Amino acid sequence: MDPSHNIIDALWRPKFILAEHRLRALSHSSKNHLTGPTSWHASSLNPKNRVDSLPQWHTGWRIDGATICATRFFAVPLDLDHVSPLSIFVDVPDQNNYPAALRSSLDTARGVPIRDGHTISRLGISRHLCRALQYHCAQGPKLPLLARYNRLPFGSRIVVENIAADVADMRISIQPNYDLERSALTVDTLRSLWPEILLHNWPPVVDLASLQLVKQIHDTVSIVSTRTLPAGRGIDTSNIPPIAIFKSSPDTPLDHMYHELRFLLTVSPHPNIMARPLALVTKRVAFGGKQAVVGFLLRYFPRGSIRDILPALQRAGTLTPSTKLAWCRQIASALLHIEETAGTFYSDLRPDNVLLADDGEGVVLCDFEQRGNWHEWCAPEVLFPQYIENIRAAITDLEHSRQNVGDNSKALEMCRHLVTTFDNSLPLQKNSFSSKGIETPVEAKNRPWFRLTSQQQEKASVYSLGLFMYTVFEGLSGVCSNIANEWPINPDIEFPSVKDTPVEVMSLVRRCTAEASQWQENGERDSLPPRIVRGSGGVLYPAGRTNLEPNTAESITAVLDAAHTWWMSELDRAQRFFKSDAWCHMTVGQVRLTLSEVVRELDNTRFAVS
Repeated sequence: MDPSHNIIDALWRPKFILAEHRLRALSHSSKNHLTGPTSWHASSLNPKNRVDSLPQWHTGWRIDGATICATRFFAVPLDLDHVSPLSIFVDVPDQNNYPAALRSSLDTARGVPIRDGHTISRLGISRHLCRALQYHCAQGPKLPLLARYNRLPFGSRIVVENIAADVADMRISIQPNYDLERSALTVDTLRSLWPEILLHNWPPVVDLASLQLVKQIHDTVSIVSTRTLPAGRGIDTSNIPPIAIFKSSPDTPLDHMYHELRFLLTVSPHPNIMARPLALVTKRVAFGGKQAVVGFLLRYFPRGSIRDILPALQRAGTLTPSTKLAWCRQIASALLHIEETAGTFYSDLRPDNVLLADDGEGVVLCDFEQRGNWHEWCAPEVLFPQYIENIRAAITDLEHSRQNVGDNSKALEMCRHLVTTFDNSLPLQKNSFSSKGIETPVEAKNRPWFRLTSQQQEKASVYSLGLFMYTVFEGLSGVCSNIANEWPINPDIEFPSVKDTPVEVMSLVRRCTAEASQWQENGERDSLPPRIVRGSGGVLYPAGRTNLEPNTAESITAVLDAAHTWWMSELDRAQRFFKSDAWCHMTVGQVRLTLSEVVRELDNTRFAVS
């Protein structure tokens, strides 16, 4: 089964149970699997259907990366003297809406899970988008994109409505994002909301237009040049380096970005936590003229995150046990510092969010938006409530869309029952809820973490820390492979398999990850149904059945059947968890170590370094 954004979004989350009937209907469409010999008109071998056969020219555009399963691309115009980091991205349709004959040339199946910007820039769809943008920009008044680019509202979109072999047949429009700028807050408003930050502790303010985009490396992270910052004007920018990171948010609401800003301005310094912002970045709003805060500048770490560095150094044999231990100790210390001095927790620990310092010896924790983590990194007390929130949102979407549920009525009834089971278990957990009053937007987006007591939050943090230590000592980009993300070097083993982790470290990992399903008795663990995996070219298969002919009715049905079995098993585990004594009596996670105990254990290992 060829992946697409909509397919991955459904298969990767428990809401698959509610989307299953739609995916099965889609699978019976003749354009989505092989139903017989392909006609020459629709064949990818036909030169008219091959992107590579189109004329080559200087496109004047560059693709730096993509997100949302390659349906949002970071396209940068090259023919402008100055490009501000406006987070103007290119949105394209779901891959299932591409002409079938073009999918091979555009690398649609291969491109969906890729997260490496350099690899994304070389995909067929990336080259095709650059050509399309150049063609439509050359049409002048029909799409005055380049003339308007630096005047567009922050977070605006270039929308590609359809994908065609001939770029002249592609419909492209500009979608200004006035709502984001309208909702952005001024510096004075932020100061009134955060009175605990003294006036002299606020960083300087710079204008977005004075920053030059160097490269877009994430939808919220840009590398920018500050060399064009104006001198004087009563603003001290002497501590701002020539290259910096611009952290922003391309979508509303901006609550997560402001949450991270406040954290960085209030947390006391720690060598392994991202330093406070270098400057606030404001932009004059088109309507009303206010100077709104749309992001902030941070120190740039050229070596990037350790996600790709870990497996590369491991393969080269240059990552020593003492270095691994030092990195684990530094991150454990950072988590403890956050708990003890900021009175909060860190919910997004994985190698992506750990940066390598310039000297290669230290690591720095980043990304404090508190959005939560991927499923494989979550303790049971976070994972299963995360399932519920995903299903709850899917039920709400179904109700709002007023769709005729038809054959999906049984699945809907089952999901509502599961949500009710969870909600009924919460009164027994009432002492674990914060009593701050109204739920903030950040809390609402990450309820599984914010509903825990501070002690439970610590134990959930320790769980993720245990998995992080495992990836460091095994030299892995992640705990396991998943269908939604592909890295330059994917994990070749999965937790808790061991190749390079010392016995004493693995013992510590086990005490940190107590109650993980992977520690179940072998018989119970081996009875778990197979997951969906990626085969060659990004095609999806049930684990152990990658020999199926891709994109046939048989293989697509096999994928959907395996996904159904997997999620039914997971939801059954969730239901049993919510009825367990550990959940009902708030003892889940208690057997795990505390953060201070983990730091002490790491200090006392035989690989300890000064």
